[in-house]
Amino acid sequence: MRTVKQLPAGIPKEEDETKFPDSTVINETDDAAGTPVVREIYGDILTNVYKILRLTKVTASGTEDNELNGYQLVEALKKFSNSMNDIEQQLNLTGSVFSINLDLSILPNRYVCFAKSVEASGAGPYTFKGSGATEYTFQAVNPFLSGDLVLLIIDSATVRAYKMGSTGGTATIPEKFTPFGTPLSFSDFDDIYYQSEGVLFTDQPVSYDIQGAVRVAESDGTLLVYEMMIASDFLYCLVFAPGTLIYKIFRFSMSDLATPSEVTITGTQFPSGVIAADHKPNIYTDGSNLIITNDSGNSANDYEVNIYLIDHTAGEITETGSVSLNAAFPKSTNAVIYNNFIYTFIAGSLSKYNLGTGVQTLIGSFPALIGVLFRIKTDAYYSNGEVAKKWTLN
Repeated sequence: MRTVKQLPAGIPKEEDETKFPDSTVINETDDAAGTPVVREIYGDILTNVYKILRLTKVTASGTEDNELNGYQLVEALKKFSNSMNDIEQQLNLTGSVFSINLDLSILPNRYVCFAKSVEASGAGPYTFKGSGATEYTFQAVNPFLSGDLVLLIIDSATVRAYKMGSTGGTATIPEKFTPFGTPLSFSDFDDIYYQSEGVLFTDQPVSYDIQGAVRVAESDGTLLVYEMMIASDFLYCLVFAPGTLIYKIFRFSMSDLATPSEVTITGTQFPSGVIAADHKPNIYTDGSNLIITNDSGNSANDYEVNIYLIDHTAGEITETGSVSLNAAFPKSTNAVIYNNFIYTFIAGSLSKYNLGTGVQTLIGSFPALIGVLFRIKTDAYYSNGEVAKKWTLN
């Protein structure tokens, strides 16, 4: 949108920017010219009004608005919705910080919104933040689980969360069939997806050469696609360049698995250029956060992990924290993120590592079991053959 202040120099307009930061029009007088009636001033206002009418399916009547004919813009505004408080938000948890993707600085005090929680609340203590850096105290008035609908009341003192009910995340079929091998470690889709040697495939059967698509897009036939995962209708994959030892993250829309785009990283970056050693970082996700081991490839220590928040709309990840897990952490693709823990299942040993404190907890040893962990939406599964059993992880 254009403002009066942005009009070219020489066009009469208000010069007092203390009172009018974007300037405003001035009247014509006997001694001075006024601001002209031009498209640059009024065009954007009119076209925005007309757009509101079209979005709310109010057809302009062609008659003047008044008390007798009605006010069509008022009618449209009564129907108008917005992306801030008219949609269900997503309540994320990173470490001990709950967050939603809203700018808290523009919200009125005691602002109310609904959100679906990605993770369960625990004993705390927790803080709360929006898209900015400011953090508030967070209080779960009644405990909620992953997938629950939560009412948030946001003010400058304490953000209060009230569980309103379950959205049905736990009412899934307890078993899934995995005849084609090892599923992706995380997927938002009900259909089972698998990966092998850079190819994504299903048991329908349908296959997609993801590695080939990345090589064509980057004009580099040596690139290798490692871990793949599906989150919010996008396929994310870790890509490695053997010649330069450089890692990148690419993503595809699930509606276009031939066109990759590189994910922008804000915060700790993968090493650039040829480095002394390839630390072989792994990536994990819970659909909202991305976890990268080895200090995003900068350290030989597998247990040094960085945590990034995924902006699925913009195709960006932003670092929100880091943690040193217990040094016994066994870096492996046989792992899932669940309730702010990384669960690993290695050689029959099931352990979890707290992403807030790094503490390891041994859940149990199952020496007879050799299989894989993976996650479909809000549920974790174990498979050692053609049938996957839903596991309750806590």
